[in-house]
Amino acid sequence: MLDDGRQKHIELLDHCTEAGETLCAVLSHDGREVIQQQTGALQQELDELLMKLTSSLQQLDVSLMEWMSYTDCMRQVEAWLAKMRTLISDELPLVGTLDEKKAQLQMFKVLQLVYCIVFLDVKTVSSC
Repeated sequence: MLDDGRQKHIELLDHCTEAGETLCAVLSHDGREVIQQQTGALQQELDELLMKLTSSLQQLDVSLMEWMSYTDCMRQVEAWLAKMRTLISDELPLVGTLDEKKAQLQMFKVLQLVYCIVFLDVKTVSSC
């Protein structure tokens, strides 16, 4: 769609330039100079517009890629959070020995460490 509009404007400018050159043959030196200045100004405006358009499209592509990356990261965090919810239940299973209780405590310490690491990653992403 944008390429069609760009091509249309380039063709229109080319047509104006050709018409100006045809007109220049019958004009005085001052008239030719005015026509050449006006067609040059049109060419410059079109070039600037196309550069801004290209820059905007590139910026849009970068923003889109950043958003896609953010969405992927959010899915990963949500999956991790769901996994953590299943690992840490509201009720602790009762264990019979001190060694089992120590193992249970160690598991919760590891889960807490993992949680803290992921929390810092999420906080870093959200601050961007």
